[in-house]
Amino acid sequence: MDRITEEALCSLQAQVHVQELVLRALVATHPEPARLLAIWHQCLDHAGSGPVAAHARDSEYLAEHCRVRAEDWTAELVELTLPAADAAGAVVGDAVPLHVVRD
Repeated sequence: MDRITEEALCSLQAQVHVQELVLRALVATHPEPARLLAIWHQCLDHAGSGPVAAHARDSEYLAEHCRVRAEDWTAELVELTLPAADAAGAVVGDAVPLHVVRD
């Protein structure tokens, strides 16, 4: 791997790591974890197909990676919010669906 590619890859890995730390801190301190999860799902609904790829042939590849990463973050968010929601006294009616069902 050449130096420029290695530096770019390291930079992206560092960004992802820091974003995961921020996610954990946000969830740990958020007063309404179920609402946080609901807002996350709204953001995913409005995200569209993902970022624009540098090359048209890469757009499906990039979109798939974005989808997988968003699913990973959603799973992490669910895992982190459920204990916080239980501790906050959330009731069954407060549950947030994992996927929005559209008509």
